[in-house]
Amino acid sequence: MDTQKLREQLEQLHAELQQVQSLNDGDRKLLQDLARDVQKALARGDEQTEHYSGLGERLKETVAQLEASHPKMTLLMRQVIDQLNFMGI
Repeated sequence: MDTQKLREQLEQLHAELQQVQSLNDGDRKLLQDLARDVQKALARGDEQTEHYSGLGERLKETVAQLEASHPKMTLLMRQVIDQLNFMGI
């Protein structure tokens, strides 16, 4: 399993989440929660994949809500989802 590639994608996504502007309150809360979840996954630093299990579903939900308004960010989210699927998570 390529956890290094996943970590790199999560780091890129986290950086993008920190830069997003022009959000309504609901979207801002959604992205803040997602950024916190991504940061927790990155902070673990181990090769275990169990702690990524709920992250894929959260990303899918967020992509569905923000796809039209934030295409670059949702593209990064899709890349992470694809990597999680590739890893069997």
